[in-house]
Amino acid sequence: MIKSYKCIVCGHIHVGNEPPQNCPVCGVSSDDFIAYEEQVEEKGSNPQSWRCINCEYIHEGIEAPDVCPVCGAGKNAFEPYVKNAVDSTNDQNIKVLIIGSGIAGLTSAEEIRSNSNNAEITLISREKLLPYYRLNLTRYLAKETDKKGLNIHEEEWYTEKRINLISGKEVSLIDKDKKQVRLDDGTLLEYDKLIVANGAHPFVPPITGSQLKNVVTLRTLDDADFILDKSCKLGSCICIGGGILGLEAAGAIAKSGVKVTLLEGSEWLMPRQLNRKASTILKKYMTDLGIEVRENVKIEEIVGNEECEGVRLSNGELLETKLVIITAGVRPNTYLARKAGLEVNMGLVVNNNMQTSNESIYAAGDVAEHYGTVYGLWNAAQYQGKVAALNAIGIDAQFEAIPRSNVLKVLDLDIFSIGEFNPVDGSYYNYEKETENSYASFVLRDGRIIGSIVIGNKTLSVKVKQSVEKGLVFPREIYNSFDAIKERL
Repeated sequence: MIKSYKCIVCGHIHVGNEPPQNCPVCGVSSDDFIAYEEQVEEKGSNPQSWRCINCEYIHEGIEAPDVCPVCGAGKNAFEPYVKNAVDSTNDQNIKVLIIGSGIAGLTSAEEIRSNSNNAEITLISREKLLPYYRLNLTRYLAKETDKKGLNIHEEEWYTEKRINLISGKEVSLIDKDKKQVRLDDGTLLEYDKLIVANGAHPFVPPITGSQLKNVVTLRTLDDADFILDKSCKLGSCICIGGGILGLEAAGAIAKSGVKVTLLEGSEWLMPRQLNRKASTILKKYMTDLGIEVRENVKIEEIVGNEECEGVRLSNGELLETKLVIITAGVRPNTYLARKAGLEVNMGLVVNNNMQTSNESIYAAGDVAEHYGTVYGLWNAAQYQGKVAALNAIGIDAQFEAIPRSNVLKVLDLDIFSIGEFNPVDGSYYNYEKETENSYASFVLRDGRIIGSIVIGNKTLSVKVKQSVEKGLVFPREIYNSFDAIKERL
C-alpha cells in the first residue's frame, strides 16, 4: 500500500511514500503536508477515482489523466476521490430508462451501474455519435482536440458496463401511466424508473433574418463542423452574444486566422459572470487576439435574401458577413415533459431527490429546475445525474444547491468566477487587486466569501472555490486587507 499526504493549505492529496517537495497546486513546501488517513492501492490493482479540484470532473482509472478533458487543468490538479459508501441492498432487477446522453444522462447510467449489478439500463441518444463532451466543442473549434478526443467513453465501454445505448433515435412521447416511452420510429420501451436528461436547445432571439442560410447556433458536433468549414472558407464571421459560449467560440475561431467580430448587447462582456473591471481586462485580451469586440449594441436585423449577407445595427450601420453564429444562451427542452403532463415551470420541476411530479420519473441536467433554478452548468448536471440515478434504484440521495462557478477554457486566459461578485448593500465587503497580469476580487458577507472573480491565477481560483464550498469563516479583523484574506485561503 502506498501512503497518502494531504496539503494543509489547499487540501491537495499526494499519493506516494513521501510528501512532494512542493505542493503542485498551491506551492507550499513538504512541511505543510500531513499523513492522510485513506490508503491507496498500488498501481496495477483496482482502478480508483480522481477528482479535478478545478472543475469537479471525476476520472475513473489507476492514474489521473494528463489533462482534464473538461477544463484543461494538468494532472497535478487531480486528487484521489473516495466515493461515499451507499446502501446497495436494494439491488433489484429494475428497468431504468434514461432520455439524453449528455453529461447528466451518462452520469446517471454510470452511477446506476456502479451501485447495481442487476439494473437494466437503457440510454437513448438523439445523436448518432457516441456520447461526447459537449462542453469541449469550442476546443474542437480551436483544433485543440479531434473527434475521437471528444468521446467520453469508447464503444466497448458500454458493452462492458451492460448499458444499452440507443443512438440516433429521439423520444416522441412519454406515457407516464403505462410507464412507456415511444421513439420516433414507433418503438415502445417500458421502464420502471425514467430519468429525463434531454438537456436544452440554443435560444435564438427574435431577430429578423435569423432563419437565413449560414445563420447558425453551436450545440452539436455537426454545428461545430459546419462552422469550422464555413469560417475557414469565408475568412470572417460575426458572433452574437458575449457570454461564455460566445467568447469561447470567438476565441476558438480566431485561432484559425479568421476575422471575428463579437457583438454584445450589455454594457460589458459576461455580465452574469464578471464585473465591469474584470470585463475590461477580458476585452483587452480578446482585442489583442484580433477579435473586434463591440458592446452595448442593438441588432436591427440580419440582412440577405436566401443567405446571410450582414448584420444591421439599430444605428443603421451594416456589418457585412456571410456567417453569423448566435450564442445567446439555451432554453430547457421541456416539450416532452409538458406533453406528458409533468409539472414544468422554466424547466422540468424537481425536488431534492431530483424527482418530478411523478414518483417514477426523475430529471437531471439542463432540463431540470430545482427550486426555481435551472443551473445550465456542467458540474451541476453531473451532480444531479448522480442523485437522480441513486434515487431511481432506491438509494436515498439529496441534491443541495451549489454556488455557480464558471471557468473559461479556450482563450488561454484563466478566468474564474463564483457566487455573488457584485455587492448588494453595506452588509457586503468587497476587496480587489489588479496587477499587470492578474486580477482578483473577493466579496464577503457574514465572515464568508460569497463571491469572487479571479483572472490569471489558477492556483488562487482553486483555493477560492474550496473556501466558498467549505464555508470558510474569516475573522473580522482581516476585513481591511485583500492580502490578509488571500493569505487565509
